[in-house]
Amino acid sequence: MAKEEVRKQFRLADLLRTEISELATHDPIPGERALAERFGTSRVTIRQALALLQDDGLIYTVHGAGSFAAPPRVIKQMKLYSFTQEMKQRGLKPSTKLISAQLIDDDEKAVDDFIVVSEPAYRIERLRLGDLEPLSLEITYVNQSIAPNLLDHDLTKSLYHILESKYGQEVFSADEHLTPIIVDKEISKLLNVPVGSAAIRTQRTGYNIRGEEVERSISIRQGNRWDFKYSIRI
Repeated sequence: MAKEEVRKQFRLADLLRTEISELATHDPIPGERALAERFGTSRVTIRQALALLQDDGLIYTVHGAGSFAAPPRVIKQMKLYSFTQEMKQRGLKPSTKLISAQLIDDDEKAVDDFIVVSEPAYRIERLRLGDLEPLSLEITYVNQSIAPNLLDHDLTKSLYHILESKYGQEVFSADEHLTPIIVDKEISKLLNVPVGSAAIRTQRTGYNIRGEEVERSISIRQGNRWDFKYSIRI
């Protein structure tokens, strides 16, 4: 999908958000045809914009009846996306620079913040970019038993895709811990931001559908380029 088309969908969704906020719960939303004529765009673009609003919990759709203003949400919920998926959703071209990749033996007891190796594991350090701008520094650990010979694959590609397609290990759920930090000299060079800039450190443990651990990771992201959206539902 073209970058401009993605941006158009987000712009339309933002315009509709304002109007929907003024509606009462369960009030109808104009149909796709009416919205397409009003905004001078295709029904496909309208459909995608409405899908964004539905994902945000602002509207709901009843088959054969249309879309309606949704009741306010009140439970915390975050979607699980890979970096590649996040970039594509934002209309940015994802790319990756591999900094290092190695097998860590359990007796080395390697530690990155709170990550401790208890069995042989691959440690993969990568710089993630959007439209060639460095946005995230990621350090990921995957146990060797989960993905033998993982280093033989192209680690500049989506790691989640490699784990799923080559090893049958889909990351189905995750626990995350977000912490605000101040960027030091080493990280500032990698992310191309001034020393002392604000950043968000995310510690993630990803699990497959059986609840088994697939990966542990730390990502450090520019504080001024990310926001975190929560949906709350009763």
